[in-house]
Amino acid sequence: MFEMTLLSVLIHLINSISGGIYTESFLKEKYRKNITLAIWISIHSLSQIVIFEILSSKYPVNDIAGVVVNIVVLYFLQFLLFEKDLSKQFFVICSFMAGKEVVKYIASVFSIVLSGLWGRIFNFLILKEKINTLEEVTIWGNIAAVVICMICALFYALLFAVYLRLISRKFIKKEYPLQIRESIFLVLPGIAALCISIAIKMMIVSVENGMTIIIYDTVPATKFWIPVICILLLSTIVANVMLFQKLVQYHEETAKRVMLENQVRQMQKQVTEIQDIYADMRGLRHDMRSHLSNISLYVQNRIGADSEELKSYIGKMEETVGRLDFTYQTGNPITDIIIYQKSKEAGKKQIKLDVEFRYPSELKIDVYDIGIILNNALENAVEACSKVEGEKRISLHSYVKGNLFFIEIENNFSGQITIDKETGLPASRKKDRKMHGLGMSNIRRCAKKYMGDIDFVISDADNQKIFNLTVMMYGNISRPD
Repeated sequence: MFEMTLLSVLIHLINSISGGIYTESFLKEKYRKNITLAIWISIHSLSQIVIFEILSSKYPVNDIAGVVVNIVVLYFLQFLLFEKDLSKQFFVICSFMAGKEVVKYIASVFSIVLSGLWGRIFNFLILKEKINTLEEVTIWGNIAAVVICMICALFYALLFAVYLRLISRKFIKKEYPLQIRESIFLVLPGIAALCISIAIKMMIVSVENGMTIIIYDTVPATKFWIPVICILLLSTIVANVMLFQKLVQYHEETAKRVMLENQVRQMQKQVTEIQDIYADMRGLRHDMRSHLSNISLYVQNRIGADSEELKSYIGKMEETVGRLDFTYQTGNPITDIIIYQKSKEAGKKQIKLDVEFRYPSELKIDVYDIGIILNNALENAVEACSKVEGEKRISLHSYVKGNLFFIEIENNFSGQITIDKETGLPASRKKDRKMHGLGMSNIRRCAKKYMGDIDFVISDADNQKIFNLTVMMYGNISRPD
């Protein structure tokens, strides 16, 4: 009796600790993490002992009622300690309860096997007269019972922890807002496992002619098949989570690809329009300078002398005309336009931009792909620099080595950069991560299109945090026909 009570208390404590840690991995705490976990363990373990050990001795709780009571307790603790997120709360409860009930049957079979093994050893010791007295039998029996309880509790804890850990690790996008259909898809395997676990319990213990019959004794094969069924149920829940994550990733990748294609089409349209303006501005600048030169010569011939006031006026007009041309000459009007636009944005935010960029016309790399890289990288750099106190600077460099084209963008930043575990890229710090944070993904996508990739280094220099992004692209050298 003592051993069973000890095992039950240990199981309740394991469930309380596992439940608190598992829930914290999905939901946002209202209080500090340690305080939340301590309150969870205290209330959950106490409620389990009171309801299922003390009260159930006088008022027996059937299997279905026990599951409902557990769900109510878990939901109350979630409501008390965590922020509201009904879809994830329901998934956490169902997956936790399913695992707890199913693992229990695997552990029970393990306990029966372990007890049978000890029984054989015990009988062998008696036959060999290693145990001779009734007192020794009692002592060794009690020791064995406690040891078996401890081993079974550890086995249960290990198996349950592996199951919960797998779900927590495979459910990568925990911040993803679940829709109703997605929630149903996730919780159905857990609900099915709970129903099957109740059915298994009804089959394991039955009463015939006033006698309790255990199926393990009447059908020994169930010692093998019940654990197999339980493992398959747990595997189904984990596999369902993995499948859901793959579907989410697929839809996100599709959305990113569509956004990238739209971005390219929009850039092509804008660049075509700006190119026409660019050509007109070049012609206008050339004509205006000619006109200004002619006007200056005419006025000087008419007044017969140089005028400082006239020179100053003409000089200011030439400076104004000079603004009609782009500052950067990269070898391609598209990259000229992009860098020019980003330099204007940087200038408005008092950011110094150093540019040493040349378009690799000798390599077969689509200028629009380079444009996507420049647009996203410089936009990220300007945004990061704008939050820096003091000197703000961005540098853009490019160079060619054989068939390889490299782009380097370096900027200083403030705060912390969080790396996304799934992509290995810096995560967006904006609230709407579905709409933002795609810049680095688009840059990598363009690089991989040319058998390349990206690399970034975060360092400290002169008491400033530096972010350095390198993009490598492979392009065949164009040969003249």
